[in-house]
Amino acid sequence: DAKYYLNRYSDLKSAFGNDYAAALKHFVEYGMREGRQGSAEFNVNAYRVRYADLNAAYGDDLKSYYLHYIL
Repeated sequence: DAKYYLNRYSDLKSAFGNDYAAALKHFVEYGMREGRQGSAEFNVNAYRVRYADLNAAYGDDLKSYYLHYIL
């Protein structure tokens, strides 16, 4: 949710304004790895803690948790 993402992170809002395409690009290229929350409905850190099997498989690779959830 690009609008959510920009409104949640003031540094991104300052950098991208309301450019939703730039926000999405940032999320895919950096935000996932940084553990930034891309929507109100999904929290990667809560997901990581909830599923021990995924934690064992992915460790600190936060982007993998996002991809698991999405796919």
